[in-house]
Amino acid sequence: MRPVVIGNATLYLGDCREILPTLPKVDAVVTDPPYGVLDESWDDMTFRELLRMTMEWVAQVSRKSETLVTFFAQEKRAAIDPLLQALFDECRQLIWNKCGGRVSEDGMFYSFEPIFFCHPKKTWSVCEPKSMRVAALLTAAREAAGMSKGGVDMLVRGKKTGLCYRWEEAACLPTEDQLEKLRSALSLGEDFDSAYVDAVAAKDNVVSLARSTASENAARYLDVFSIAPSGSSSDRHPTEKPVQLMIELVEIASQRGAIILDPFMGSGTTGVACMNLGRKFIGIEIEPKYFDIACRRIEDAQRQGRMFA
Repeated sequence: MRPVVIGNATLYLGDCREILPTLPKVDAVVTDPPYGVLDESWDDMTFRELLRMTMEWVAQVSRKSETLVTFFAQEKRAAIDPLLQALFDECRQLIWNKCGGRVSEDGMFYSFEPIFFCHPKKTWSVCEPKSMRVAALLTAAREAAGMSKGGVDMLVRGKKTGLCYRWEEAACLPTEDQLEKLRSALSLGEDFDSAYVDAVAAKDNVVSLARSTASENAARYLDVFSIAPSGSSSDRHPTEKPVQLMIELVEIASQRGAIILDPFMGSGTTGVACMNLGRKFIGIEIEPKYFDIACRRIEDAQRQGRMFA
């Protein structure tokens, strides 16, 4: 089970179910597993056999990463859907539009393949900082002036709106215009001015962070990938995916420098994509023929990368 190391790629020849327990955690798993649609020996399974095999590898990779991108046949997804939902935080379906397709026995033209993207929950929130110092100084100044909170509201807005309650609970800050009206009735002093300046600066910093985070979360990819399949030849895996498709999927799943694992490496397309993108790669393939092809392709991709650099 000694791996072949090619630059940033570590490749194993063997059954992933035996090798996966020996591997460390990775940043993402990007793979195209067997799902029982071909007559090839490694893919020719009954649904029960497919279910057992899928349960094994999905459970194992879920321990290696919280992010998984995997292909799976639409008609066989009952074998994988409940597992993904149970083992990953978020699961959504992407579409590979093959820009062509095939006619099935029922006369339907099938032109797409589903891809499942599972990842941790991506949530973010920005809470405006509370300035308890501003609130305390405003309360002290109001009480020293003998004014009620409602009286301050009447002064500032001409009606009771509860605004002064929110200021003194540090839920929000007075605007510059509101502050001028407060100064006319209350002795706020230099301490208040200093606290107010600090509170506004903290608020502006949070607003800037919110905008930056919103920009980072802006859509950068469609959930439909329109890329023609790889051509067939003797040196290709029968289910080999286009390099460009795998490049886009690896980009969605990870950042530069990440470690990507493919437990069903085939002829190494995911590894080639990783070499193009500056990711580290761990690949596993059970068939010696395709393992050798993967080694050659990944070595060529690394060589081309060095020449380009």
